[in-house]
Amino acid sequence: MAQDFIVNRADLREAKMVDAPNADLQDGQVLLEVERFALTANNISYGMAGDMLGYWNFFPAADGWGRIPAWGIARVTRSAHPDIIEGARFFGYMPMSHQVVMTPVDVSARGFSDGADHRAQLPPIYQEYLAVTPENGFDPSTDDLQCILRILFVTSMHLDDHLAAHDYFNANTLIIGSASSKTAIGLAWLAAKRPGLRVVGLTSAGNKEFVEGLGCYDTVLGYDEISSLDASAPSVYVDMSGNKAVLTQVHTLLGDALKNSTGVGLTHWESAAAPDGADALPGPTPDFFFVPTHMVEHRERQGLAAHDARISAGAAAFYDFIRPHLAITPHSFTDMEKTYASLLGGLSPTAGHMVTVTA
Repeated sequence: MAQDFIVNRADLREAKMVDAPNADLQDGQVLLEVERFALTANNISYGMAGDMLGYWNFFPAADGWGRIPAWGIARVTRSAHPDIIEGARFFGYMPMSHQVVMTPVDVSARGFSDGADHRAQLPPIYQEYLAVTPENGFDPSTDDLQCILRILFVTSMHLDDHLAAHDYFNANTLIIGSASSKTAIGLAWLAAKRPGLRVVGLTSAGNKEFVEGLGCYDTVLGYDEISSLDASAPSVYVDMSGNKAVLTQVHTLLGDALKNSTGVGLTHWESAAAPDGADALPGPTPDFFFVPTHMVEHRERQGLAAHDARISAGAAAFYDFIRPHLAITPHSFTDMEKTYASLLGGLSPTAGHMVTVTA
């Protein structure tokens, strides 16, 4: 029996496996069997922002429950669509489930978009499913890395582009919170290539040695060392974790020297809300970076093919950089409740967690 992994939308700590409904196909639909998906800090962000940004609506569940999306690869096992063949493999936004029914539209060699009615109002970038082919920049030897890192690198790339488009808000220092996260590492790796920009990482004491060993940060500070930041240096702060205590410390210390403050993730899920009076913090009012909006803008300027090529080339180079620092940890979908509980407890920065659903 196919199963779904669902979580309590009001309390992410409560989760369980349930039997999935029968997958009856209508004309034009396909049934995809989920092969594998990655678990990263992003999944916690999706759960935390599920109502605010509509993440619960991608893969509906029973009232009060939700299916957190994950980036993965699935194979078509049944097709009632004339242009989608059984056995084809696709990369994209998957449910934590054995299978999923989709309604492909805009089918091409590149892939398709899911045209299901319940997804019509959701960001189009998250509707896309890329064919897992060499022409799309996929190599079978990097399937796991694609699932773990591709969307994280895309976020890093567009965030770096966004900051660079504003000349890093006339700052000479980039401060990145939760510097051990993979999105943070990608941003630091890209920003380190920009002349005259100093990259500072903030991390926990336990992760400090790992972050220093990456070589893409000029300075790495523990959260208990924030007071040693240069309070006079024009700086921008990128918050990868949603840790309100760290956000407050950085704003209070830097004040007007802080030229921009941008939130990206919500990995510190138990303390993720902005502090009361966030708009009254010293320095700039924190904003939130939503990558789908920026991806659409870049595609319009660069063209879809050029944008895809840039992602493929950049991601491949980033994979080469981070591979020596990453150990892929396999998990079985049958152990998902235990694996998910460990995710809430925090992830080792050296681990890339891959869940195998079907062989």
